[in-house]
Amino acid sequence: MKHALEYVGALVHLMGMLLFVGGHVWFGIMTVVVERQQDHDGARFLAQHLPRLANVFGAGVLLLFGSGLLRLLVWNEPGLLFLPDPYGWILFSKLILYMLIVINGAVIERRYLPHVLQACPAPSGTGTVWQITPAWAHVKMHARLNLLLALVAVALGEALRYARL
Repeated sequence: MKHALEYVGALVHLMGMLLFVGGHVWFGIMTVVVERQQDHDGARFLAQHLPRLANVFGAGVLLLFGSGLLRLLVWNEPGLLFLPDPYGWILFSKLILYMLIVINGAVIERRYLPHVLQACPAPSGTGTVWQITPAWAHVKMHARLNLLLALVAVALGEALRYARL
């Protein structure tokens, strides 16, 4: 049973990494492509789908948290009592990074996301056109910070793997 739970935990962890880190990498690549080509339609597309992306990133963080919790339960680790070990400090640092990522994601979602797109009347006079506001630059900056934090968390995860040897 323990092997089956470890297998499920590893699959959940991989799914969380694909959604969270892969989503951030995809968003970073797409924003760079949109910036270099000066593609306003592409920027509008990204801005319109940003709430869905935020939900995907949040689901990835929840899957990562769940897999870590499952791993702690399977291995019968005593919680924060193992902080004197390097393993405990790396795990604690990783937890702090995930908390910073979630807080930064909440700042993006609450402060900047509602103000990224603004409805303006179309130049032809019929209908409305969505214009990108300066809040888009803040969203990109915070998203890149989240990508950096996520990549540091991945590196700490790899260090965690070798700290148990």
